[in-house]
Amino acid sequence: MTTAQTVRAVLLPVGQFFGTFYPVAGSTERYHRVRLGDEVWELDDERFILWALAHGTGDRPAEQPWTVSAACDAAASQLPGVDSASLLHGLLAEGLAVEVAPGEAVEFARRHRVGTRMLGLGNSAEQPWLWSIGFFGHPVVRVTRTVYDLWEWCPSGESLWTMCQALADEEREAGGTEPGLVDPEQLLTAFLGTARLLLTAGVVYLEPLP
Repeated sequence: MTTAQTVRAVLLPVGQFFGTFYPVAGSTERYHRVRLGDEVWELDDERFILWALAHGTGDRPAEQPWTVSAACDAAASQLPGVDSASLLHGLLAEGLAVEVAPGEAVEFARRHRVGTRMLGLGNSAEQPWLWSIGFFGHPVVRVTRTVYDLWEWCPSGESLWTMCQALADEEREAGGTEPGLVDPEQLLTAFLGTARLLLTAGVVYLEPLP
């Protein structure tokens, strides 16, 4: 039976964080820069907190979808008295966040690409089924081979959907038959299922295609 939870749209942030800037020495005035395509947005503290919370939080089980409602609940303690829902819907309208509803994953993947940070560290003899991303000597996240292969493909600049199709084609040409590796929709599902982990760790960012 389908539950209300499984049909909720998943919330994802869009844009690459470029840092916090203080325009005047000694002033408390500041803004947070987020690159969205060829534009750089300057967000005040409140809007930036909502944009950051669109990435998710580390205290929520991975199997629970991150939604607009969840982000607003998380913002309640950080932005008391602020209409977080209105601010977040403003970010959605501006393209700095996106909701991906069930059945819309492929369309989302066609319109967005994934940028990467950090280094691919490979797997290990102790856990060869997990692949690490992070810094030399300091893994930040561990993911499946499927997600790792997609992460490695991200610098191509192609859409997320094109990446999934290309990896599925490669696997089939190599003689692979495992559905999770030769079906682009299953590859996409696996990646989106890990997206919150990758986003909160700062391993990837999303951006719209030109």
